[in-house]
Amino acid sequence: MKHILEKIFNFFEIHLACGIYILMLSAVAVQVFSRYVLNTPIPKLFELSIYSFIWTIYLGAALAKRYNQHIRFDIFYRRLPARGQLLIDIFFDLLLVVVMLILLVPSVDYTLWNYRIKASALRIPWTYLLMCFPLFIGLTVLHCIIDIVTNIRRFIGKTSESKEVLPWL
Repeated sequence: MKHILEKIFNFFEIHLACGIYILMLSAVAVQVFSRYVLNTPIPKLFELSIYSFIWTIYLGAALAKRYNQHIRFDIFYRRLPARGQLLIDIFFDLLLVVVMLILLVPSVDYTLWNYRIKASALRIPWTYLLMCFPLFIGLTVLHCIIDIVTNIRRFIGKTSESKEVLPWL
């Protein structure tokens, strides 16, 4: 199960995000060339760059949660003993799961409702453009659940602290 989840996470958070990021950079480069060299802006590329930027942000945010690399204020957190830090991590992960699950149903409903609205230049249904948010929620909830289980196991002494290597270091 762990191996399958890792492949799913890698596909969405690394491979898909990198592909969309490359698409965004290409769209921006062609757009800049077209606008400033050829004096002909291309609205489709402008829209594509915006939507791919949004997808990259949400997939990257899920990846940051996976490795606990979001910005946090940890002045007091670092002064706590390890068990206190684990309790705080468990509490905030549970809180995040509750908030994300509350947001999931309305965001899926809104995403599906927007199928009839099309992007102005690309003519793509907004459902495909907005789908990144429910996907972000799902990935984040899965990461939080994994972190909660891992931290509970650490708290009761079933596992020790593991040093996870960040893929970008």
